[in-house]
Amino acid sequence: MIAYADYLMIISLPTDLVKKISKYKRASVNLIGHFEGMHSGAYITITHQVRCKPFLARPAIERMGERLSTMPPLELYMDGFRYFDNVTSKTIYLSFTSGQRSQNWFKLLFMQMGIKVKDFVPHIPVIRNIPVATFNKLWPNFENRDFKRAFTVSNLTVLKRETFAEHPEWKIYKELHFGNKLLAF
Repeated sequence: MIAYADYLMIISLPTDLVKKISKYKRASVNLIGHFEGMHSGAYITITHQVRCKPFLARPAIERMGERLSTMPPLELYMDGFRYFDNVTSKTIYLSFTSGQRSQNWFKLLFMQMGIKVKDFVPHIPVIRNIPVATFNKLWPNFENRDFKRAFTVSNLTVLKRETFAEHPEWKIYKELHFGNKLLAF
């Protein structure tokens, strides 16, 4: 029996897109060497819940799945690379066109999940937490690179791992599907 579990809720990406992002990571290793997250998967993180009691989380996730099933899928449009500027490091990510429709959809998602998220920026991290000097060397390779792609978000993936395991690994716990029609907001 697991005493505590962590849950990571993500939007999974199409396989071909994951492979393309992996190529960008490998090419970056050739320029800057190894970096944090170079082997991590590509996805959009929605929320990370830590130290949850599984007997409480299970029914909450079931109820959340019922609410999410009433939501329509969403078409997301990628529009290039941007970066987050932290004090000592930077993160290069793929950004999305931010229209009123997608903003409303994410607000509804958080409401249906029962979580509060302030200033959410949907993004796919490519190169995470690299020192500023390394970023300055790498960014010119991303800055003007055109990356346009659309895909449909049809489900929320819930990953789970044991909180206090010696070598915890994320495993798919549940796929929560959105409704099966694209609706206008």
